[in-house]
Amino acid sequence: MAPTPTRRAILGSIAALALIGAVSADPTELRSIPLRGAHRVRIEVSGLPLFVSSHGARSGNVGVRLIYTSARPPSIESCHHGDRLELTAIAGGNSVIPFVSANPTHLDLRVPAGLPMQIHGFTGAISIADPAANVAVDNGTGEIVVTGARAGVDLATESGDVRATLAPGWRPSTVRLETGSGNVVLHVPANFRGHVVLGAAAGNASDPLPPSARKASAPFVWLYSGKGNVAIVVDHT
Repeated sequence: MAPTPTRRAILGSIAALALIGAVSADPTELRSIPLRGAHRVRIEVSGLPLFVSSHGARSGNVGVRLIYTSARPPSIESCHHGDRLELTAIAGGNSVIPFVSANPTHLDLRVPAGLPMQIHGFTGAISIADPAANVAVDNGTGEIVVTGARAGVDLATESGDVRATLAPGWRPSTVRLETGSGNVVLHVPANFRGHVVLGAAAGNASDPLPPSARKASAPFVWLYSGKGNVAIVVDHT
């Protein structure tokens, strides 16, 4: 007996769900990009969330892995300029799966520890785990999260929350967290010392640090939100 229209619709929905599961559950590693002597990494990303970590990175290479359901995978290009490796990632085209967003893509980069990073984003969240060298991020729309920083962090977004956690072994370095619209939170270790300046133009500022910890001569620490709250949290663990 031929399937009824209702039965065909149900079978089509099941097939679509199975395809979604197959695509989204199976990350595809596109490539391994050689550093070729580069000592810095510059990344430009547009239209997709970005996660950067040194965990699982292979020496001398930047690993690229992504999950996507769009008709075309993101465009990823790389080039070398002196001692700098430059990567550009732009979200792909429309989805081939009904009722699925056009670009539900997640880009995962594995960068060897100790390489300074400069990241420029246009739209999409940016997360960085355990950077051992200075990291600078500016984003158009989307939150920025850095965990386990052991050196300087310079993070700014026009719209979105900005959060950073300094590792217990953090080397005193300049810290700047800034957003036009969103909350700013800086987690610091118990032995933190710095010259701290907080600004919350249309929100509340919370700073539990004693004067001896916030009024040191250096390093300079600047936290600011145009429309949101600003807070420092001391981690005693």
